[in-house]
Amino acid sequence: MKFKFNNIRFFLGGSILALGMISCELDDLDINVDPNSASQASLELLLTNSQWEGISTFGGGLNNTTMGFQAINTSSDDFNFTNSSWNGTWNFLYSGPLKDLEELIAAADPETNPKYLGIAQILKAYYFTMMVDLWGDVPYTQAFKGNALGEEKILEPVYDKGADIYADAFSLIDKGIANLTGTSGSVKGDIIYGGNATKWIKMANSLKLRLLIQTRNVQSNGAAIQAIVTEGNYIKSEADDFVLRYGALKNPDNRHPMYQAGYVGGDAGYSYFGHQLMTEMLASKDPRTPFYFKRQTATILNPEDPTDKQTIPCSQRTDCTYGYFPLSNFVTQAVYGKDASALSSKEAAYLAGFFGRDRSDPSGIPNDNPLRTTTAAYPGAGLFDATYGTTGGNKYGKGDGIFPIITSWMVKFYLLEAQITLGVNSGSSDADLLASALTDQFAKVWKVGTTADANAKADVTTWPASYSQWAVTYLTQADYIANVKAAYPAAGTENQKLGYVLKQAWKANFGNGFEGYNAFRRTGLPADIQAPMQLPRQYALSLPYAQDEVNLNSNTPSKVYDSPSSAVFWDSLKFQF
Repeated sequence: MKFKFNNIRFFLGGSILALGMISCELDDLDINVDPNSASQASLELLLTNSQWEGISTFGGGLNNTTMGFQAINTSSDDFNFTNSSWNGTWNFLYSGPLKDLEELIAAADPETNPKYLGIAQILKAYYFTMMVDLWGDVPYTQAFKGNALGEEKILEPVYDKGADIYADAFSLIDKGIANLTGTSGSVKGDIIYGGNATKWIKMANSLKLRLLIQTRNVQSNGAAIQAIVTEGNYIKSEADDFVLRYGALKNPDNRHPMYQAGYVGGDAGYSYFGHQLMTEMLASKDPRTPFYFKRQTATILNPEDPTDKQTIPCSQRTDCTYGYFPLSNFVTQAVYGKDASALSSKEAAYLAGFFGRDRSDPSGIPNDNPLRTTTAAYPGAGLFDATYGTTGGNKYGKGDGIFPIITSWMVKFYLLEAQITLGVNSGSSDADLLASALTDQFAKVWKVGTTADANAKADVTTWPASYSQWAVTYLTQADYIANVKAAYPAAGTENQKLGYVLKQAWKANFGNGFEGYNAFRRTGLPADIQAPMQLPRQYALSLPYAQDEVNLNSNTPSKVYDSPSSAVFWDSLKFQF
């Protein structure tokens, strides 16, 4: 037995030594570590994920709601929320893309990966200023310390002041630009600009312009804006636009959220479009109309029929401004210059397809999905409005549209506001700059729309004769923009000029509700947007905090989101109806 034991000891000793040598070669065979599961995501994956999940979240329900705030559609147009309304969105942003971005900033070495770091810093400035614009004060400096290693864990982060977050955002932008300026390092996984540092720097300066315009009522920003304009390194053309391009995949579905609502799963499910926007675009013969709006019907509903009456927009109200288009003298006078009773059958049938709602119409929602005007070829990459008809069954379009985030035309609207209110010199007259902004936006509409649908044509001069069912003679792009430019109130007051410009921005920023929501809180313009027909709550000056934050974080401020006391720091107007 002794002999056997000694041999076993010798064998085990040799085995342990051998395993130790193998362990040295394979780093460590720790049974608690899965060698197939990385403990640190790659910079490439962190960047892709933080971009896609972050921007697509802002471009989804939040974007839809902010369009509703400005009567573009009817989503949340009564401003009625609870703390549960955005609970999931808040939690996802902090646990997903914002956390990934924080990890990317921590992992990107400024010596070897400066461009990853620079992009991440600029994105962080964008994301968190968006958070401030929506919620006001939010967790920032302590936001991601719940699983901190080597330092104190913070499970209840404080809420940083919105003004402090903005101040840090300006610093982050400058640091980001500095990290992108050098020649060292390259970037993979950038789904916006493909790692192009030059374009990211232009975006960063454009973001800075956005934030300077946003805060112009609470601090003196004229000189800082003029410095950016003088340097000239900002987004000036469509090729440099900061946009998210959605995909065309059905599974997993990464198509544009407006497309998903309007084309997937049977009859169109998109929320109603606002009647005012459609009326004004029809009345001005705006050639973007068939790119924005897709009609589904030419049937004129009969108000004497009890079933039809319940379906007709505003049939249960007497205080509608626009009502049901084929029967509304207000609309038919605006579009055709005659009362509804004098319309031709073709004119009435055409208007029947523009089926939306007046702002905050509290009537019940009937089964009218096959009738509602739905989203068209821009920005969701659905159908061009060549003919009326169903969009159900996912038959047409691709859905690979865009979320326009910061674009050349938006920047030109920023410069117009700065020029009108702060005396900044852009180098162009107001009217010329306005015309240039619209020219850029039209180009993007044509590009996205004509790519999505072969029936879409870039201008009315190329629309074929087969589109003769249209009962509105739309203007060419050149004529429309010339009309807008000629009507600019050059001799008007500052408020008249800015109101005119922001009304054009209201139409041009279709697909981005944040621009209009921020501009309105900042200025109260455009002042002629239809008043809500019912108002369970006041105008939403911010969004309510998430219910989970209220329950679990004792630092969550108490606020009433539609009260002036809960306005974001840059909102000196604190609008109330």
